[in-house]
Amino acid sequence: MMKWEFWINLKKYRTRFIVKGSGEPLVLLHGLGSSLETWKNNLDYFAKYFRTYAFDMIGFGLADKPKIRYRLDVFAEFLKEFLRALKIEKTNLIGSSLGGLIALWFSINNQEMVRKLVIEASPGFEVGAGNTIKKYMGDWWTIEKLKKFYDFIYYRPIIDDKTLISRFKMFNTPEAKYSYKSTLEMPKDWKDLSKRLKNFKKPTLIIWGKEDKLIPVKHAYEFRKLMENSELIIFDETGHVPHAEKPKEFNRAVINFLAKL
Repeated sequence: MMKWEFWINLKKYRTRFIVKGSGEPLVLLHGLGSSLETWKNNLDYFAKYFRTYAFDMIGFGLADKPKIRYRLDVFAEFLKEFLRALKIEKTNLIGSSLGGLIALWFSINNQEMVRKLVIEASPGFEVGAGNTIKKYMGDWWTIEKLKKFYDFIYYRPIIDDKTLISRFKMFNTPEAKYSYKSTLEMPKDWKDLSKRLKNFKKPTLIIWGKEDKLIPVKHAYEFRKLMENSELIIFDETGHVPHAEKPKEFNRAVINFLAKL
């Protein structure tokens, strides 16, 4: 749990969020099997410059976990409902991993609601990440499997036992397992992503870890090549989650990018 958290009822479902700071809005989207806690080393820094929001995506964290068919449009619509409920007409977005794909898909389809975009280690091309996750986690979750998976995605171990146990408890429920598996099996609705990226003009910062084994860094260059108005930053000795592995460097890079006119 994080301090200053709130609950909000959207059209059908409820979620938890945290907000800090003042000024222009900045919304943070976590990845698969994660929650708003992933931004614990970023939120306070961003809040010095922006009114910063982090929330639990539908199906994850402490948000409602309905037994629905999870797909990209469901997540993007949930984000839109969240923004509308808080009367946010235009925002900066940061998305990590699956959150990056959600942020990107939302931005492509709602360009009038987005100022700038930051994507971190985002899927979007065929990389087989889902199969890799299934290999580590299998059908039955254990805390040992979760630890091995974290050891795989981070360049160096950064999850202590207390955090590991806390995350395992949050996700080790029938509802959480369902949403997790359903998301892994969601259809590749973004097959025309490459074509649509060529027409996407919003300023975008692409951040990647050089040693990302889940979604290799070559995909960062694919995004950069397709996105005309984009910048690319690659962190050495960093795996799949730069915002958690190199928070100080990540925070500075993001603020420098967002501050540009």
